[in-house]
Amino acid sequence: MRNGGTSEPIVAIAPAETQQQAIQELSTTNQLLASADANLKELSRRQLSTDDEGTVKQIQVYMQQARAAVKNGEAQRAYILANKADMLSNDLVRPRR
Repeated sequence: MRNGGTSEPIVAIAPAETQQQAIQELSTTNQLLASADANLKELSRRQLSTDDEGTVKQIQVYMQQARAAVKNGEAQRAYILANKADMLSNDLVRPRR
């Protein structure tokens, strides 16, 4: 309470996710993981620099964490991790100029 007034309202930082949003996120997460996996398969046929090999390992970590988040019912976290893995893998697959 401030200055003897009424108690302050509690403000949520992020709104709770609806079941429909979670289902959509999980569907998108699975698509992102499949895309990243396909990119990693393509990359396995290439000669990679040491930096690129490090990026591949980071992609694999993100994918592993995303799958664990799916199992734990953390749809939003899984989506974020899968998205990171997919973006990084897309960057590696794309031809360099």
